Amino acid sequence: MTYRGKWYFRAVNYAIIGLFLVVTMIPVHVVVSNSFRPTLQIREMPPRIIFTPTLSHFRGLLEYDNFLNYFRNSIVISVSVTCITLVLGSLAAYSLKLFKSRLGERLSNLLLLGKLAHSAMSLPFVIWLMAGFVRDLPDELLESARVEGATRMQTFSKIIFPMLTPAAASAVVLVMQASWNELMFSLQLTNVYTYPLTVGIARYVGAVSVDWGKSSVAATIAMVSIITVGFLMQRYLVTGMTAGAVKS
Repeated sequence: MTYRGKWYFRAVNYAIIGLFLVVTMIPVHVVVSNSFRPTLQIREMPPRIIFTPTLSHFRGLLEYDNFLNYFRNSIVISVSVTCITLVLGSLAAYSLKLFKSRLGERLSNLLLLGKLAHSAMSLPFVIWLMAGFVRDLPDELLESARVEGATRMQTFSKIIFPMLTPAAASAVVLVMQASWNELMFSLQLTNVYTYPLTVGIARYVGAVSVDWGKSSVAATIAMVSIITVGFLMQRYLVTGMTAGAVKS
């Protein structure tokens, strides 16, 4: 293929990627910009590209509404769910590594079916995810730890789990995102004192009207929070922790 042909295909690839990026970012831009627009300008069609930003929606949300309690409840729920599923999922994956059998291998694949029930059922997915990483760890690690006199739990806590950082980071991002965005269980199992962000945002959508300003501010804060978690975990997602663990 000539240089001109390579340049053409490269330009097409960049154009397609740019198109998908624009389509993806349009809803985000609308939500973020509406959080700074005056109320009357939010309903204007077509919307103004240049406008004078206002913080009135932020003040109304943070000073007069119960938004901070919603935010705190979401943090407590998502962090608790993430920690519980990560610990239990890692231990379950480790047990599948220790007790090898054909049934165990099939079970680790069937556990993914439990994810179809609801985002709150994150544990089956975490077990399936962690089991794939644990299965690839060399058996020599377990053998050398056993020779050194380490118990199975000591092997897990000091050797196995520290090497599962990429899998743990993936689990943290995916489980926290699912818990952060969960709505159905929150509507049924919480009350006015324990409502998370998703329920709080839904309360701005009425049967007759929608408070676009406050709902946009709440959605913006929710998006920024979970995106921040993804950026914090990013460097762990691409780090191979097993390199050089077993010397030849």
